[in-house]
Parts: sequence; structure tokens; C-alpha cells
Amino acid sequence: MALKRLYVHRSRYEEVVEGLKTACDRQVIGDGLLPETTMGPMNNPKQLKVVTDMIAEARAAGADLQEFGQVPDPELYANGYFQKPVLVFNPDPALSVVAQEQFGPILPIIPFDTDEQAIAMANDSEFGLCSSIWTEDRDRATHLARQLEAGYTYINAHGPSAQDGRGPFGGFKLSGIGRNFGYEGVIQFQGYHSISAPKGWLK
Repeated sequence: MALKRLYVHRSRYEEVVEGLKTACDRQVIGDGLLPETTMGPMNNPKQLKVVTDMIAEARAAGADLQEFGQVPDPELYANGYFQKPVLVFNPDPALSVVAQEQFGPILPIIPFDTDEQAIAMANDSEFGLCSSIWTEDRDRATHLARQLEAGYTYINAHGPSAQDGRGPFGGFKLSGIGRNFGYEGVIQFQGYHSISAPKGWLK
């Protein structure tokens, strides 16, 4: 459910970009057992290559992207499964960093002008596990949330800490079928036994 794409209204785009640049540049990448480290290595070399290939593709396509963060131990960084956080600004939607799931520290930030445009871009994906809407307008939030093709939508929050375990959790499209949590999640663990018989036999 980690954020994979960020759509920002053009009127707030630069403000959000600057805030994310500052947050990303504060990250200390290194040994996860050290107290000063805020971002450890990726899980395995295959996934690291997925992310570095996305970065290379975006660079080759002329996308505007920047790496951030502090690396106290360059030798460890070079020999481990590390990747500094990368922001990609207004990339072509055909790039894999937009079209695919990264599962790594690279985030495309895409401006929009109208709510309809934002919804269309957000739904233009093979995936649909989680989404979030951020606005001070309650009516607008619920109106937009109902249009998103995702199994779970957070409003003014994102991720496990914002989730209500009483509601079903699961995805649409290639993000899976079935649900965990909530009444629907309990039903997933039940088995059904159907019996048919002549009329009047079963009571």
C-alpha cells in the first residue's frame, strides 16, 4: 500500500515538490541497525535492479529527476542493495516508474489541473490496492474517493496507521481478489456446504 504515484494540483505543485525534496534529503541511507539510519537497504538484488532500471529508463527518456539523501558510508552503499530516494518530476505516463509498481524509493510527482483529470490519471493503471485523497473539502474528498478504482481509499492519511480494521481490505484489478479484515474478511475463512434434496425433505 506504499505510495507509488503522487498527483498534485498545479496550484500546489511547486510547494509539494519543495517539501518532498527537503524530506527526502534528510534521509540517512545505510546500515539499518545504526540509530542514525533512516533508510536501510532494499530487500534483494532483483528488486534493486527493478528500481535502478526505472531510474535509468527515466534518465534516458530525458525525465527531470533528482536523487536525495545522505550516505555516511559510501563503501557500504556501493556494496549493498541501497538506493537513495529519487523524485521524478512530471514524467511521461508511459514510463515504467508511472505505469508499474516500483516497490522502492522512487516517486513520480505529476501535476493536474482538474479533478476529472486527476481521477482519470489515477485510474489509468493495472493496479488498484490503495489510494488516498488529500483536501480540506470534506464533500470533495468523498466525491473523489468514490470514483477511485482501488480497494481502499484513505482521506487525508495513507497507510496502515490510518486503516480501520473493521473495514474489508483488498485490491482491484491486478492488485488481487478477496478481502481481509472486517465481516467480509471473516467470510473468506469460512467454508460452505450445500445440500439439495427433494421438496420437503430439508427443514
